[in-house]
Amino acid sequence: DQVDKKLTAYHEAGHTLVQSMLKDADPLHKVSIIPRGPYGGATFSLPEKDRTHYTRKYCIAQMEVSFGGRIAEEIFCDDISSGAQSDIQMATSIAREMVQTWGMSPTLGPVDFSAKQQEYFGMSGQEYSQKTAEVIDAEVKKLIDEAYNGAKGIIENNREKLQAIADALLKYETLDASEVKIILEGGTLSKP
Repeated sequence: DQVDKKLTAYHEAGHTLVQSMLKDADPLHKVSIIPRGPYGGATFSLPEKDRTHYTRKYCIAQMEVSFGGRIAEEIFCDDISSGAQSDIQMATSIAREMVQTWGMSPTLGPVDFSAKQQEYFGMSGQEYSQKTAEVIDAEVKKLIDEAYNGAKGIIENNREKLQAIADALLKYETLDASEVKIILEGGTLSKP
C-alpha cells in the first residue's frame, strides 16, 4: 500500500542519510524499500573490516544511524510507526553494552556491571545496588539521547537531501552507494 511504501521510503532514507554523513559509521552499501520478511525495507552497510573492537565514536555513530529512520518518519510523515522497533532495540543494546560491559560511562567508570560478569563468578541475581541500577539506566538514557539528538540534527540540516533519497527510493526501490552519493552531491539519477 502507498502509505506504507512512503513511510518505508522516508524511514530508509533517514538511515541512509545519517549513515552517509557520519565518518565514524560503517560505509553504506545499498538501500532498498523492497519488503523483506517483517521489514518494509533495509539499509545495508559494508563494515570496512571485521571489527574486534568497538570505539565509543563508532558506537554513537551506529546508534545515530539506528535512529535516522524513526526521526525521518517523525519529520516527514508527521507520525511514527512500529517499524523502528528493531532499530530501537539495536541502539538500546549498544548503549547498555557501552555502560555495563565496556566501561564507556564517565560517571560509572571502567566497571563491569554486566550479567556475564555475575555468571562468570557463579553469582545469581544483581550484584549491585538499586542506586547503581538507577545510575546505569540514566547513563544508558543519556547515550540514547545524545545519539538521537545527533541524528535529528543531521536530518534537520539536510532535509532536501533526505527528500531526494526518499523520492529516488519511491521511483527505483533500490539504490547503491554510488547512486546515493550522486543524490547527496545534488546530481540527478537516471537509471532504467
